Amino acid sequence: MKRRAIGIYREVEFSPGKVDADAAILDAVLAELATHGIETEAFDAKTFAAGTAAADAEIILAMCQSESALRRLAELESAGAVAVNSALAIRNCYRDLLGTGLLRARVPSPEGVLLATAAPFDMRRLSALDLDAGVFVKRGDLHALGPDDVQQVVGRAALTTTLADFARRGIAMVYLQQAAAGHTVKFYGVSGSEYFNVIAQEGEVSEEVARALAEAAGVAATALGLEAWGGDAMVDGDRFAIVDFNDWPSFSLVRAPAARAIARRALKLLGRPRPAPAHP
Repeated sequence: MKRRAIGIYREVEFSPGKVDADAAILDAVLAELATHGIETEAFDAKTFAAGTAAADAEIILAMCQSESALRRLAELESAGAVAVNSALAIRNCYRDLLGTGLLRARVPSPEGVLLATAAPFDMRRLSALDLDAGVFVKRGDLHALGPDDVQQVVGRAALTTTLADFARRGIAMVYLQQAAAGHTVKFYGVSGSEYFNVIAQEGEVSEEVARALAEAAGVAATALGLEAWGGDAMVDGDRFAIVDFNDWPSFSLVRAPAARAIARRALKLLGRPRPAPAHP
């Protein structure tokens, strides 16, 4: 009997401007698994969350992020399915957990604070931040869903105005992250040393920094529980700071090698001994 893998597309509302790119990497991984004799099928997140069609899948390639889809994913993981990424790992990339997760992993990352947007603001919690040096205000639940969900501000007055703006838009929590010096690079990885690549948005990245970033990103991915991942870092000479981490990005610039690496990782995880599923 053929082994079965299913893919869960990311919800449109969580994929601003990248619906086609997100679908393309998932389809590419499924196609790669099919060359290994795996039976494949893909579902939208709503169908996956509501149905039982995926109950017999041994591999679940999950790009979904909604609470209902993550609950269903966790159920199938408990029944023995291999998930890339797991429900817990995906939830760890929500901003209310991500900043703390990166700091606890002890990888180079700017200081940050989770703060409620409801007035009066608890400015006492910001003692570790230098507001006059600039901070990024990021919505405190999901990653950015629109251009106003990440804003850089300088000074207390600007911060107060920005917090009020987030509150008006119904965003109850924000993550304040100290601005880091340097130029932005994007990195992409697959755990198990299957794949890593760093792409500079501007400037250059030395081989030494690229190696150090690969090691740090791998440590962070392990701490967060991720198998397919990516993120952003600021590079300043021979120093860097990881400023964002994502569960399964679109891998648009490196789709083909990333798809092969994700498929390899999924097959290796499938081949590992797993505990027997719990019974009620």
